[in-house]
Amino acid sequence: MKKLLWLLMFLLFMPSFAFSQPRLLTPERLPACLSKAMAGRPIVVQENEANRHWRAGSDGGQAKEEKSGIISGVVLDKNTGETLIEAGVEVVETGKKVFTDLDGKFRLELPEGKYEIRVFYPLYQGQRIKNVVVRPGKVTRLDISLEPRKEEKIEVVEVVAEPERATEATQLILRKKAPAITDRVSSEVIKKQPDADVAEVVRRVTGISVVKKKYVFVRGLGDRYSKTTLDKTCLASPEPEKKIVPLDLFPATIVESINVAKSYTPDLPAEFSGGLVQIETKDYPDTFKMKFSLSTGYNSRTTFKAFKQYNGGNWDWLGFDDGTRDIPDEIPSEFIKPLDITGEGFSPEEIVKFGRAFENIWNPSEITAYPSQGFGFEIGNKVKKFGYFLNLHYGRKFQTIEDEERKWYSMGYQGRQKILADFTFNTYEKKVDWGGILNVGFELSPQHKFSFKNFYQRKSNDQVREYFGYHETWGQDIWDRRLKWCEEYIYQGQLLGNHHISFGKSDINWRVSYSKTGLEEPDQREVQYFYDREAGEPTLWMDSPRSGTRYFADLGEYRWDTGLDWKLDLENLIKIPTKLKWGFSYTYQDRDFTYRRFHIRRGPGILDVDLSLDPQSLYAPENFKVRNGWWLEETTRSTDAYDAWERNVATYAMLDLLLFDKLRTVGGIRFEADDIEVATFNPFDPEEAVVAKLSDDDVFPAINVTFSLTDTMNLRGSYSETVNRPQLRELSEFEYYDVAETETVVGNPDLKTANFRNFDIRLEWFPSVYELQAVSFFYKDITKPIERVQEATSAGTRRYYINAKSGYATGLELEIRKGLGFIHPLFTNLTTNFNYTYTYSKVEMGSDITPIMTAAKRPLHGQSDHIINLVFDYTNPDRNLTIRLLYNYIGKRLYAAAAYGLPDIYEEPTHWLDFLVKKNFGPWELKFTAKNLLNEQVEFTQGDRIYQRYKEGVSFSIGLSRYF
Repeated sequence: MKKLLWLLMFLLFMPSFAFSQPRLLTPERLPACLSKAMAGRPIVVQENEANRHWRAGSDGGQAKEEKSGIISGVVLDKNTGETLIEAGVEVVETGKKVFTDLDGKFRLELPEGKYEIRVFYPLYQGQRIKNVVVRPGKVTRLDISLEPRKEEKIEVVEVVAEPERATEATQLILRKKAPAITDRVSSEVIKKQPDADVAEVVRRVTGISVVKKKYVFVRGLGDRYSKTTLDKTCLASPEPEKKIVPLDLFPATIVESINVAKSYTPDLPAEFSGGLVQIETKDYPDTFKMKFSLSTGYNSRTTFKAFKQYNGGNWDWLGFDDGTRDIPDEIPSEFIKPLDITGEGFSPEEIVKFGRAFENIWNPSEITAYPSQGFGFEIGNKVKKFGYFLNLHYGRKFQTIEDEERKWYSMGYQGRQKILADFTFNTYEKKVDWGGILNVGFELSPQHKFSFKNFYQRKSNDQVREYFGYHETWGQDIWDRRLKWCEEYIYQGQLLGNHHISFGKSDINWRVSYSKTGLEEPDQREVQYFYDREAGEPTLWMDSPRSGTRYFADLGEYRWDTGLDWKLDLENLIKIPTKLKWGFSYTYQDRDFTYRRFHIRRGPGILDVDLSLDPQSLYAPENFKVRNGWWLEETTRSTDAYDAWERNVATYAMLDLLLFDKLRTVGGIRFEADDIEVATFNPFDPEEAVVAKLSDDDVFPAINVTFSLTDTMNLRGSYSETVNRPQLRELSEFEYYDVAETETVVGNPDLKTANFRNFDIRLEWFPSVYELQAVSFFYKDITKPIERVQEATSAGTRRYYINAKSGYATGLELEIRKGLGFIHPLFTNLTTNFNYTYTYSKVEMGSDITPIMTAAKRPLHGQSDHIINLVFDYTNPDRNLTIRLLYNYIGKRLYAAAAYGLPDIYEEPTHWLDFLVKKNFGPWELKFTAKNLLNEQVEFTQGDRIYQRYKEGVSFSIGLSRYF
C-alpha cells in the first residue's frame, strides 16, 4: 500500500520536472499611481509565478509556453462602485472589441505584446490605458473605474501592481463604494492566513469574535443575532438548537470573498442585528487552472501520544456510519414496555432478546495518534460561453484534551457557593471533514447569464469522553464514560439568473435555492461507576439514571429560498443619479427531529452479575436474562420528537440617490410576514402534539447616508430596525441532555420576538490603494432580548431561554491598515493591520424574572468588552515570499446567566498568536503554519471559582500545493 501511494504521488508531481523554469518578474512599485487608482484610475495587474499556467509540449516532455495571454478585469462606476454592464473594451491596435458581462467583467485573449486599451460607456468619461503588457500563458488584470461625464476628457495612465495588492485593493474599492457599513475579506488575504475555515477567518475582522470555534458574535451580540448567507442565499442549519449555520462548515479554500454587513439595507433579510456574514464562493476562472494540495499537521497535546478509540463502522473515515450504530432491526418501532395485565407490551423473553441485539462495544482501545492529513483538488476553466469550477477537499485529524477541570456549584449555607460536583475530563476525538463545490455558468449573451452553484460538506466527530471526581449526590467519587458519534452534512443547490435590459438600464436578478441538512447521533453510550481515586480506576457499577444508557438522535431539515431583485436607473427621469431597487423573496424551512432512549437496568430477581467487571463484560449478551440479569428499558419521553416549520414572505423597495456629487443616500422599507410553528409530540403518538406558534408582520425601515468628504474619505451614518426571532428548538418543550455541555436543555414555547433599533456612524479614510483608517460608533436598543439562563439541579445543570425586559449595546471600533515603508526603505515590504473593538452592553431582566435570576442587570450573553487583532505582514513579490504574525485577544465575556443566587458564568480573556510562512517555487507553493503559540488556558469562572479550564495545545502544519 505504501509503495502504491508513493507511486501515485510521483506520477502526480513528476510533470513539473519536465517544465522549464519560469522567469521571475519584478513588478514596479508605483505607490503614487496606486493611490490615484482609488480615485478611479485603472489598475493593471501582472500575475506572479504561482499563478502561471503551463501546458506540456509535444517535444518529448520539454515545456512550451503558450503563445498568447489574457487581459481580464472589471469595469466599475467610480462614484457608486457598481459594475457597468455592456461597457466597451477595445484593443486600439487591432480593433478587437468586447463588452462587459452582467458582473461588469471582460476578457480579451491576445498574442504576446504591448497594447493600448480603450474603455468606454455612454455618459461616462472614457479612458485609454497604454502599454498594457500581455505575456505568454499569463493573465494581466485590468480593473477600471469610470467617472460620469462632466467634460470631454480622456485620461491615459499606466499602473503595474502586485496581484495580491490589487485583489485587496479591489475589496477596499468595493468597501469604499458600498451603500452601507461593511467589512470585506478577499481570497488573497485568506491565502496569507493560517485559517482553515470561515470561522477562523472572520475572527480577525473588526468587532467579531467566535465562540466554540464556529459561532460568530458581532459587536458583542451573540450568534443568534447574526446571519450567514452563501452566494446571497440563506441555508438550512444542521444545528439542533440553532437556525444559524456554523461557520466551521465552510472551508477557507472555497471562498472568493467574505463581506460582513454591519448596517442594514432593505434588500437584506431583516433578522440580523449584529452582522450578516455574506460568503461568496469561487467562480470559474478566465483561463484553465488546476491545483493539487497535500498537508499534514502536529498538535503538542495529541500527535504521537496515547489516544483512545472504539470499534466503529467501515466508513467512519468518510464521515458515514455504515449502520453499525443503527438501532438493531430486532428492535420494534413501537414503545418497548413489559407485558401488563391488559396483554399489551412485550414478554420477558422478547425484552431480553432486544437487549442482546445491540452491539456490545463499551470499551475503547488505546492507539498512538498520528498527524492530521489534508488533501485538496481544484480545476476550472472558461470555454467560450461556458465556465466551470470544481473544488474537492478532505481532512482528518485527532484531538485530545486531557485534565480538563469542570465544577458545578449550588447555593449552600448563608448564600455561599458549595461544590456540587468536581470532575476531571479526558476527551479523545477523531474528526473527518470533506466536501466541495461545483459552480457552472452559461453566458447566453453579455446581457443574460445563468449559473448553477452547488455546495456539499460533511463532518463527523467520533468521541471517547471519560471523567472522574466527586459528586455530592453520591457523596463520593464517580467515574463516567461516553462513546459518541455525530455526523452532519449540508447541501445547497442554486439556480441563478442575471439579466440586463435596455428599459431604464434595468438589472434583474433572480434565484431559486434548495438546501438540505442532516444530523445523526446514533448509539450514544454512557456508563457510570464508583471511582477509587488512589487506585486511579473505577470500582463498582453505579445504578444511576445515566448509567447503561443508549441514545439515538436524528435531525433533518430542508429549506427553499426564492427571490427576485429589480434595479432600475431613474437618472434620465429625475435628472439626478438615482436607482430604484425593488424585490421580493419567499423562504420556507421544515425540520423533523426524533430522539429515542434506552436504559439497561436490573431485571426481576437478584442481579447475578459481577458489578466490578468492565462495561463490555458487564453488558455481555449472556448477562441479559429473564431473571437475575439485565433488562432493556425504553425511556423515550412523550416530548422526544418535534416537527417545525417557518415561512417568511418579504418584499422591499429601496432608493439609491447621489446628491451634490458628495452625498449618497440609500434608504427604504422592507415588509416581512413570518410564521413559525413547532409541534412537540410523543414519537409513538404524533397525534397528541403540543403546538407553539409565533406570527409576526413587521415593517423594517432603514436609511444609510454616505458623505464623501474627499475622494478618499467617507463619513457614514445609518439607522435601521431589525428583529431576532426564537430558534425552532427553543419553542419546543422537548428536553434533552447536551453531551458537549453536560447539561439538560429545555425549550420555552412562550418566547417572543426581540426587536432592535440600530444606530451607526463611521469615518473611513483610504490613504492609498491598500491602506485604510476607520473609526466607527454603534448603538443598539433592544426590546425583549432572548437570553440564555442556567441553573444548578441535583442531576447537574439545566439550561433554558427567556425574554428579558430590555437591553442595549454600544461601542467603538478602530481599524488601521498601514504600510511601514514610510519609516525606512527596509520596511517597504512590511505592513500592519490593527483593529480594536470596545463594547458595553446591559440587559434588564424584568420584575417577573428578577426573583429567579441572580443579577437583575448584566451584560448580553457572549459580549466581550475588548477585542484586538494585530497582524504584521511581510510580502516580498521578488522572492515570492510571505510571512505573517497574527495576534488575537478576546476579552472577558458572559457565558451563561445563573439563577437562584449563583454567580453568572464568564469566559476569561484569551490571547492567541499564530504564524505563517508561504513560499512559491515556480508552480509549487509551500506553506507552514503555527497556531495557538501561547497555548493559554481556556478558563471559565463562576464568581471567584473555576467553572471550567483546559488547554488545547500548539498546532503546526505544513502544506504543499502544485499549480497547473
